[in-house]
Amino acid sequence: MQSPLTRPSRLLTVALSCCLLFVLGTVLAQVAAKKTSPRARLPKFDEAPARGPFFENVFDKLEGPRIVNDVPATGGNTGPQNPTGGGDGGGIAGSGWDKLITAESIEDEIKAIRLSVDMDVDKPGDFRGRGYKRARKHFSMLAVLFAVIGEYDGDVRFQKQAPVARDLFSRAARNCKVGSTAAYNEAKLRKADLQDLVSGSEIQAEGTFDPVAKWGDIVDRTPIMQRLEVAAQQRLQQLTSNEGDFKAQSSLIMREAELVAVIGEVLCKDGMEDGDDDTYAGFAQQMRDAARDVIDAVKLENADAARKAVGEISKACSECHENYRG
Repeated sequence: MQSPLTRPSRLLTVALSCCLLFVLGTVLAQVAAKKTSPRARLPKFDEAPARGPFFENVFDKLEGPRIVNDVPATGGNTGPQNPTGGGDGGGIAGSGWDKLITAESIEDEIKAIRLSVDMDVDKPGDFRGRGYKRARKHFSMLAVLFAVIGEYDGDVRFQKQAPVARDLFSRAARNCKVGSTAAYNEAKLRKADLQDLVSGSEIQAEGTFDPVAKWGDIVDRTPIMQRLEVAAQQRLQQLTSNEGDFKAQSSLIMREAELVAVIGEVLCKDGMEDGDDDTYAGFAQQMRDAARDVIDAVKLENADAARKAVGEISKACSECHENYRG
């Protein structure tokens, strides 16, 4: 008599054998199909027509000397250039501003002033306190920078809008001699204009704006002298006092020195207070030239020369203050 477990074991063995036979048959069928499937033939080409439009050596077919453009490409404006060197708006050929300050430093300073304007032209109460005085300094420097942009001999941002921006910021600076409601309201408008300019939008204003700056009408001496003091007596002296700061802050030193050079030049312009006084102009030019020496020292990575030149700036300022006040 069979054991109860014998029959199920036989059934399981038979089932497994069937599965293995099925799998084996499937694999053999696939192998056979691959062996019998015909392969596509390689295409045949007529080489003669294919050679028609090509040459073994293209330079054998060229006539005349080979011209090589070995001038490095620049990232500047590739559109039509203004013969007066005016970027996107005009400028004055030979104005000399490009020798005192770079277009990058101008734009960086405008962006830095924008951040200061955002803080100092905010709440009416703060503006009436001390904000209007700081706003006057900010708007005065903006008027100077946009006047420089308008005359700049080279590619510089904002040049098309420079005359209108110059006059609007100049007017706001003059009105910010007091912390009145009217001065605050105009300062808010100029704050919005500055934001538009930096973001790439144009500002709108009615009237005619002379592209040539009348410096005596654009800016007062006092607020730009305040900015000069920050640049010369604070930042430049501090940043050139040791080797570490000189190396780490070379770009800031460069920009501050360029601003000193610009202010020194502006102080000598026709219409500026005491600008026609030879002694006063001599001090301003001494300061301007010393600032250019700072710039050269930064380019040469010469900290000692930079400190010496900063000392010359301070000397010119001190001697000027002994003779002039204002």
